[in-house]
Amino acid sequence: MFVNTFTRKILFNAFFLAILAFLYFSFFYDVYVSDEIIISFAVHPFNICERFPDFWLLIKIIYIPIAFISALIVINIIYSSIFTKQKVLKPSPIAKTSDLYLKVYNETDKNLFIPEAGLYQNILITGTIGSGKTSSVMYPFTRQLIKYNYDNPLKKLGMLVLDVKGNYYSMVRKYAKFYNRKDDLIIIELRAEKLSIIH
Repeated sequence: MFVNTFTRKILFNAFFLAILAFLYFSFFYDVYVSDEIIISFAVHPFNICERFPDFWLLIKIIYIPIAFISALIVINIIYSSIFTKQKVLKPSPIAKTSDLYLKVYNETDKNLFIPEAGLYQNILITGTIGSGKTSSVMYPFTRQLIKYNYDNPLKKLGMLVLDVKGNYYSMVRKYAKFYNRKDDLIIIELRAEKLSIIH
């Protein structure tokens, strides 16, 4: 019989809480009903049930929810370790309706793919200075997009590349030349003296 995740979790928690309730009752019943609990405090032991009856009652009342909350946390940790499988990155399926995608290279030698639908979303690339964000991610992505249908005038991609540092366009120019798209390249440079457009 099919049991969904929520129902399974509820049953798992209820089962182990019932077991713990039985164990708590078995081990601590005598303590709860006892009227003589001797506390050895320094050289003056005393019966907490007689000397501080209200305080002892408060301890017993507070202990019950704390014990069950603690047990519930532990049970959920155990549940997660048993039933929650660690997600492993696997190659994403490429959309069958299009051959446009980005291939992502990684250290596991298992290629990941961002399908066309994912290219209409945002892509965040993070890393410290010099970690290789541009060389290992931006350059390969740019090359793949320039390469896409480079020999088909109707299907090749148009791109807008904003180069703030001023060294990215050299790689764009290199890829455009390699894939025979140099005539498609328009470089707009904003200098102090003039605005130059290089086709």
